[in-house]
Amino acid sequence: MSSRRLFFALWPDDGERDALLAASGPLRAALGGRAVPRANLHLTLRFLGEVTAGEERAQRAWAGAVRSEPIVVCFDRLEWWERPRVLVAAPSVQLPVQEICPDIKSFRAHVTLAREVPPPPEPSKEWSMSPVTWRCDRFVLVESCRSVPYSIVGEWPLYKR
Repeated sequence: MSSRRLFFALWPDDGERDALLAASGPLRAALGGRAVPRANLHLTLRFLGEVTAGEERAQRAWAGAVRSEPIVVCFDRLEWWERPRVLVAAPSVQLPVQEICPDIKSFRAHVTLAREVPPPPEPSKEWSMSPVTWRCDRFVLVESCRSVPYSIVGEWPLYKR
């Protein structure tokens, strides 16, 4: 049976991606690691993993029933997460995503900027950065394929219907 590796995400426009890369650039360069390709920067809402065609249809039906206002995210800090050794951009104020993903208990909004990042030389694992705002009026279903840009395979508007 064939399957696809899928996740739901907030998907920024090019200007929002560029602003996040500019604000995080100095620390990303100092810490190193393997940069996430610009085209793949996103905020995961719900990771589905390997999904069969039938499971994908069910997820698409669920997405079509979502009723939520557009989401505004203000990324204003960078964090190094020891496990899985990544550098992420995160908002100080967590997102109200319960309407979209009520089943997620420990959701921490973030955008992964680099993987395989060695431990920071200083004791701090959090840094402030110039705020970068993403205004999201849709969420998307994304296919994740190794070594290629992610592909949007579905999208739904965020507004109360």
